[in-house]
Amino acid sequence: MPGCDDSNELGALLDLDGIYREQAPRLTRFFRRELREHDESQDLVQEAFARLAAFMSRQTLVNPAPYLQRIARNLLFERTRRRKSRMAAFHVPIGEGIDPAIGPDQAHRIEAEDVMRIYRRALAELPEKTRTVFLLHRVDEMTYKEIGDRLGISVPTVQYHVARALAHIDAALEQE
Repeated sequence: MPGCDDSNELGALLDLDGIYREQAPRLTRFFRRELREHDESQDLVQEAFARLAAFMSRQTLVNPAPYLQRIARNLLFERTRRRKSRMAAFHVPIGEGIDPAIGPDQAHRIEAEDVMRIYRRALAELPEKTRTVFLLHRVDEMTYKEIGDRLGISVPTVQYHVARALAHIDAALEQE
């Protein structure tokens, strides 16, 4: 974190760890009840905590539980909205004389290029340490422990940086 010493960073990680231990089981049950899909519920719990970590890196929360609940509801809303827009492309009205349109390959290529441009810009905006940790994990496919050993930081610190990067990239992609 820019302008933040290691003791503040460690304190934030410990706070986040405590919040995770307290709130993750309840959040998991919430997503399972709402989705009825156990696989996706764990991904959403991870995403919720990544967003919470990103927010907590900028601002202190006295009571993070309500904020976390709001994040969870927003994730469900965004998931539903993405599914509806994704499925809209497959909707074909039934009627005479209607030919289903097939999107050109060029449109898909342009969309992919836009996503990669946003992704690269978001990566460039990350603090150097966060970017390094994220790339070691995602590109070099190193484990958290391997990254921690290589950079001389703890596994929770590695987790913090990966979550921070994911939250930043997700926010950048959502803005577009």
